Amino acid sequence: MPASSLQLLPRFMDALLGASSAVVYATDRDWWLGRLHYLGANVADLSGLERQALRERPQLWLERLDGAARDALLARLDEARCNGQRHLSLNYSLAHSDGSVHYLQDDIVLHRDDDGEVIELVGSLVDVTERQVLLERFAKLGDQLPGALYQCRLDDSGALGFPFISAGVQRLFGLPAQVIMRDASAAIGRVHPDDLDGLWHSIHRSARRLSVWRHEFRYRHPDGHPRWVQGRATPERQADGSVLWHGFCEDITLRKQAQLALVDSERRYRFIVENVSDLILLVDADGLCRFVSPSVERILGYAPDTLQLRALLELLPPDDAPRVQRHIADAMASDNGAQLEMRVRHAQGHYVWLEVGCSSYVNSLNGRHDWLLAIARDITERKQREVRLHELSTTDSLTGALNRAAFLGCLRGELEGVDSRDSRLSLVYFDIDHFKAINDTWGHAAGDLVLASLGEICRSTLRADDLFGRIGGEEFALMLDGQSLVESAMLAERLRRKFENVRVEFHGQWLNFTVSFGVAERRDGEPPDALMHRADMGLYEAKRKGRNRVQQALTERRAEPEPMPSSKDPK
Repeated sequence: MPASSLQLLPRFMDALLGASSAVVYATDRDWWLGRLHYLGANVADLSGLERQALRERPQLWLERLDGAARDALLARLDEARCNGQRHLSLNYSLAHSDGSVHYLQDDIVLHRDDDGEVIELVGSLVDVTERQVLLERFAKLGDQLPGALYQCRLDDSGALGFPFISAGVQRLFGLPAQVIMRDASAAIGRVHPDDLDGLWHSIHRSARRLSVWRHEFRYRHPDGHPRWVQGRATPERQADGSVLWHGFCEDITLRKQAQLALVDSERRYRFIVENVSDLILLVDADGLCRFVSPSVERILGYAPDTLQLRALLELLPPDDAPRVQRHIADAMASDNGAQLEMRVRHAQGHYVWLEVGCSSYVNSLNGRHDWLLAIARDITERKQREVRLHELSTTDSLTGALNRAAFLGCLRGELEGVDSRDSRLSLVYFDIDHFKAINDTWGHAAGDLVLASLGEICRSTLRADDLFGRIGGEEFALMLDGQSLVESAMLAERLRRKFENVRVEFHGQWLNFTVSFGVAERRDGEPPDALMHRADMGLYEAKRKGRNRVQQALTERRAEPEPMPSSKDPK
């Protein structure tokens, strides 16, 4: 090649490199602290420094860098020289001569000799200011998100890394984004041990299928409070075989706590429903059973699943079905619900009486009454007792109490079944103090008003299963099934206070009265007469101690019972 051509070659290469937006340079191993071998002419556009000035004094380049950033860059270069790296990419900001700041990407090739020693550095400088501004804007937007944006890479060796994470990760994971991007295990290592295998399994499954990754896991935050994190990311296969996800993760601790609380609440309610003694049913608008509590097996003899999607009207006697169906339809159309009694066929063929309370559920979306909740209680024994009472025509018209014959008949009948049911039963005797004086002073009409008031108070206070009887003129009795001596005495005391505080108007005058009580709990095998005698002795003791009081009968029989009061003594 002619000498003139050789002289033109450097100029041609210089012009060619100067036409590029990148600034190419070459230095010895000391970079800008050493000797500059080559520098593109377009460096002035990048920094405001002329090429000749930099050739004479390369250190001018580093003087335009922030001191801390300069030290960090030199440290990274020194590390690359020592560990055998051949490529190094640096990002830093440089002060331009016009006062502006330019962000540069500096890609360096480290040329080494046969012994591996660095002999020359060849770099390519690109102005990435516009990209950096966009990244900063993106970072500010990311900071407004409740979680963190990120890129995650899984390479062929199975190593996981984060090329990018937004600053929001500091709030979420308690770690700076730079720490996690430098070492992914800083965050992965804080995943709850019980959730770690599931997390890795979901990552590898998404990588194999290139399917969207979604997962929830617990994270042990550095502040000591565990958190729930939800992540979602879309994967794509890279040219080198690795998988890169673009995703978003957020703190769902409050939502998860509410969700777990709801699950726990549902578990508690299900426990209550499955163990309550009453029968609970959920019926749809077509009358089909959608849910029935396990107590149905004890009350009606059916396994719960045998009633699923079954019309409950099938279990009613034909003559009752129309009435019950009408009540159910009214309850479905009403916000007030309904109360009714019905007969339902037992699995063994006989009928059981149920007391049913119905409430409709209104769908908030369409305003329709879509469901009916029914709570039923077995009242067969009570209905049978009511039939017996009706047959005896037992009610005292003045007080509403059973008459003596009916009460004693029910008492004897009840005592016959108490031992077989292993149930407790108590008897309460009571009468009005000085009732004869009321009649003598105000007349029998006033006495009738007092008796009627007593009966009304008793009926409003007692349970439906309690028996209330009038066994004499002003003498009454209560039979309390399933009540202990102490419970019965508490009920008697509540009645005593009500009687003491009531006032009865009689021709413009206000009459008051008090009542004395004797309470006895039945002993095993004790006959009716003995129980009634002990209750009567308790009443006598209450009279003897001053009246207007509740006296429990003695638990042991006395060898010689105290004499009964004289019929001439007013009570």
